[in-house]
Amino acid sequence: MSMAPNPENPSRTQDRKDRAEILAKCVSDTVEFINSRAPGTVSASPVAGLLLANSYFLVSDGYKHYRGMQHSLTHPYKVAAFTAATIMAVRPVRILDAANVVSVKAAFANQQCVMRAAQGLLGLDLEKLEDDFLRRLYASVFDPIELPCLSRYLAEFESKIGLNVARTFEEIESTISFDQHNALTFSRSELAMLESLINQFTTLERTAGDPVRRIFARWRRWWT
Repeated sequence: MSMAPNPENPSRTQDRKDRAEILAKCVSDTVEFINSRAPGTVSASPVAGLLLANSYFLVSDGYKHYRGMQHSLTHPYKVAAFTAATIMAVRPVRILDAANVVSVKAAFANQQCVMRAAQGLLGLDLEKLEDDFLRRLYASVFDPIELPCLSRYLAEFESKIGLNVARTFEEIESTISFDQHNALTFSRSELAMLESLINQFTTLERTAGDPVRRIFARWRRWWT
């Protein structure tokens, strides 16, 4: 579905900046966790958090606009779904020797990053999830995720910003206009994938979420 440019509320810019810090930590924690068990197997771009945050809000804004919900808050399970889709589309955690992956943790590096984010968003107790369930979730639900709708933004980010040098949020804002990309075109398969992820995380929140953590997470309301 094609949309006209969707100018961002200036007051929301700080939300993207704050989210970039959260996602950068999620990525770095994942890299540190995997490398502590399989040293030197994965790495991440120094601008991963910024790229993920902007990509997340492009997806979220596009979905809200498509559904006619531009001014509504985003439920935590939808935030988890859009975050999962963005992480798996961007795949910020890189395997250093993809031809010789001997660690299961490294092989599912980005999937683990997804669940690390979802754990914080939904108060998930991952100890309640069986290893076989997680492997099937990683392989059959997360691994096939692609978001061609982000390709133009990702290409411009890589060509104008690059992925190997640390940048500030302000540097990226002055180089690439968020508003010029804030009108994604979703294919039917992309929309179906997003709806499927929303259903997956709705179920996970209800079956494996810690109710106390969910209360505090909702009180903070940082995901809107």
